[in-house]
Amino acid sequence: MSDSISFSFWTLALISIGTYLAIGLSRYRIIHRTPFRFQQHLPFELHDSFQDPAHRYQVWRWLLLIGVISLFVFWEGNFVYPTIALSYLLLALMTLWLISLMSLFIIQVKRIEIYLLIVSLFFVSTVALLFLSSYLLLTNPFSRWQTFLPWTTLAQGVGQILILLNPKLKRWAILEKVGEDNEKPLYRRPAQFVMAYTQWLTIANVLLWVVLTQIEALIG
Repeated sequence: MSDSISFSFWTLALISIGTYLAIGLSRYRIIHRTPFRFQQHLPFELHDSFQDPAHRYQVWRWLLLIGVISLFVFWEGNFVYPTIALSYLLLALMTLWLISLMSLFIIQVKRIEIYLLIVSLFFVSTVALLFLSSYLLLTNPFSRWQTFLPWTTLAQGVGQILILLNPKLKRWAILEKVGEDNEKPLYRRPAQFVMAYTQWLTIANVLLWVVLTQIEALIG
């Protein structure tokens, strides 16, 4: 893939995802009359904010799909080499990550088992993607990617493991007691909801890697 085409898909991916998030945050504030909090709210709650009776905003949901497809094309064009078998494994991990990312946004928590499976695939594919990317960048003599990306990718992989080692994740389902109603306890999601901010930190970590990848391509 030529540098200009690669840059075009990279730009389209970030603009699509950025616009999707901006519109979703605005819609959430309008609907719920309170700001969306990344440390408390889950991705599918942002996606639901695009619903409206007049269907004026639902079309903007497609921005997420456009961003995901653009990322896939960008990754496939830059990291898959016919002579390197492991690069196809990396592409499979990238595909799994993108599918699980989409699922986090579009699948609501109705069956907790399915949701936890999706979340687990998302977290595992993130760690595997970052470490395998770092390994391929370090062991293959592609000068374009040798300035800093192998080491920052490795650092991001270590950082992702630290995020997932948060002991609070084991107790993510515990709610916060806020009072009683007719002697029955009332519970709510805590303001610092570990399942929510762990997912958003993971998304941000991979998007940072996408940004660093293009910076490396420009200066490498």
